[in-house]
Amino acid sequence: MSRNIDLLTARAARGPHDSQADRKAGGTPAGSTLPAGFEDVAARFPASPAVEFGAERLTYAELAAAARRVAAHLHLTWGIGPGDRVALCVEPSIDTVVCILAIVSCGAAYVPLDVAGPARRNRLIIEDCAPNLLIGGIGGTDGADAGDTARPVPVLSAGVIRDIRGQRTEPPPLEAGAGPDDICYIIYTSGTTGSPKGVPVSHRNVGALIAATAGLFEFRDDDVWMLYHSVAFDFSVWELWGALLTGACLVVVDRWAKLSPALCADIVVSRGVTVLNQTPTAFAVLAGAILNRCAESGRLALRYVVFGGERLAVAALRPWADRFGLDAPELINMYGLTEATVHATFHRVTPADLTGAGSPIGRPLPGFVARVIDERGQPAGRGELMVAGPQVAAGYLNRPELTARRFGPDPLGLLAATFYRTGDLVDVRGGELTYAGRSDQQVKIRGHRVELGEVAAAVLAVPGVSEACVVLLDADEPLLGCGYTTRDGSALTLRELRGELRTRIPQYMLPSRFRLFDRLPLTVNGKVDTAAVRSEMEARR
Repeated sequence: MSRNIDLLTARAARGPHDSQADRKAGGTPAGSTLPAGFEDVAARFPASPAVEFGAERLTYAELAAAARRVAAHLHLTWGIGPGDRVALCVEPSIDTVVCILAIVSCGAAYVPLDVAGPARRNRLIIEDCAPNLLIGGIGGTDGADAGDTARPVPVLSAGVIRDIRGQRTEPPPLEAGAGPDDICYIIYTSGTTGSPKGVPVSHRNVGALIAATAGLFEFRDDDVWMLYHSVAFDFSVWELWGALLTGACLVVVDRWAKLSPALCADIVVSRGVTVLNQTPTAFAVLAGAILNRCAESGRLALRYVVFGGERLAVAALRPWADRFGLDAPELINMYGLTEATVHATFHRVTPADLTGAGSPIGRPLPGFVARVIDERGQPAGRGELMVAGPQVAAGYLNRPELTARRFGPDPLGLLAATFYRTGDLVDVRGGELTYAGRSDQQVKIRGHRVELGEVAAAVLAVPGVSEACVVLLDADEPLLGCGYTTRDGSALTLRELRGELRTRIPQYMLPSRFRLFDRLPLTVNGKVDTAAVRSEMEARR
């Protein structure tokens, strides 16, 4: 990148085949609040389906009424109001959606806990954010006591929520809730220190996300979205509010169903899902199940598959593209961060991408500025990505030192904006960004600096490989290990894999150990579980 062209700004990101100038823009203005935006949509589409779970369905009018009843209970019985925090740890269901709407309607922030996550981690989050109330229970045990945390927290059973939202009484009107700059949720991410860190996100941040993407997608009020991810994972913010602020129907997926690709594929096909959001690793498994399901039914309503959460090896999408093409559905890669409200860039997958080994993430969303800097803080064609814009959060909860390191003013003094240092490495070619890995995933192997993501990209470029995860083994004598999977019907041997890699990367970058998996282990958020890959490889050496 030229040193005097150090800023990337968004431009029209849709393909040249797309000639429609005027698109239906959904959502709420960036200066509004989430409950105000939802109430507006509910008033416009009262009879439209809003949320489904199993055989149960609520219209927008019914969902709005249920949320108001629960909000009134939270406010009048528990005193929940602006500035408060409500932790939420319940099984995925319609109650989950009702609770989130009710909490933000009170002006409070929801703090989602992973119902399938370790109880110890959930307790750490409760101790850090000091919520005024916990709905559900630690570890997903409804009504479980949170008294063994450093600060005891009152607990409201999800069963009570279910009873209240099922009533038919008209709740009293609430007083004014939060403003656009107030916090609507706090989501915790894993840190390099091993301790979760909270990211408070405002209504304005989420509104900016919905507004920025309105011109890049053609979302409609007859769309069907899936709430596939845990609400403790920021991808769920996009799924939840992307649907409810555009008048679409949101299908909530049971967490046990997510363990079965066949069940999820059946939901996608039978419910007519049109907008599917997936981490690349989760989709690698689900795609095969959808292909099998469509071979039986011949129908697929999908209009968009949106990737995020981790590196996308675009070449691995070739079997899907061979069956469905790239227009129906469109495949979109969206790089993002919790600290920048889910999504920061947009790239529509093209036929040319399928032949390469890179992971193109495109251009910043409207309103974003992306800058790539080298180790000296100067503009560069390859380096660390920094982002600024209305979706960037103000910092971390209770972490002033970490906030000061990662959030700060423009180092070049060109913009009066707060930049977030992502820690991600990117390449810039023709104003387009390509993801190149993590700056903190660089390791030293026999004196050479090696980027684990670069090695994984080389493995994924080998014909027949569908997934790859490269990890560091044996801390005393650093070695690289590679866990991988192959495509159905691939006859790739380990000897052939090693031979291909020798033509692609230097000898010092070659993994010392390989392990063929039937399926790479995933975290509850659908990302590759690198710790599990490492443990499995070390146990079988």
